[in-house]
Amino acid sequence: MTPNDILAAGYRMSAALFHRMVDDLTAEEFARQPVSGANCAAWVVGHLALTLRNSARRMGSTDVPDLPQDVAEKLKTTRQSAGEQCGYGDPKALLAVFDACVEKLIAAIHAVPAEALAGRSDIPVPMATNRAEAIQFGAIHIAMHTGQLSTIRRSLGKPPVV
Repeated sequence: MTPNDILAAGYRMSAALFHRMVDDLTAEEFARQPVSGANCAAWVVGHLALTLRNSARRMGSTDVPDLPQDVAEKLKTTRQSAGEQCGYGDPKALLAVFDACVEKLIAAIHAVPAEALAGRSDIPVPMATNRAEAIQFGAIHIAMHTGQLSTIRRSLGKPPVV
């Protein structure tokens, strides 16, 4: 297994765990905020889709899907408590963008020359010391938000999935 394979596997496994948290949610459940000031599942899915899209593009992917501009505007991070969240469109459409971007990013990861992984990163991750670590952070980012989705599931009375 190459370093590229390991990095790609991180995205594949994070995406699989992510799907276990959201695939059985209804449209209404996607829009429910677990507590005041917290993000709903639709925001989390859209945020990750945008992040993955940007990462895939930064790594040279083309034909990466976009979200509608009005939805993308609602997904900007503010570092403030979330207000009322709505208007993200069909959750399945958000998931389709997430999935397509994960696939594009995994393909881009496989195309990175091994020597470039040890080099300086052009991906803005302050704690990363090289490009491989910056790429790895993206999979960790998915996993972090998957934990938030677990809390959303529990607030809806759903059982744990792992």
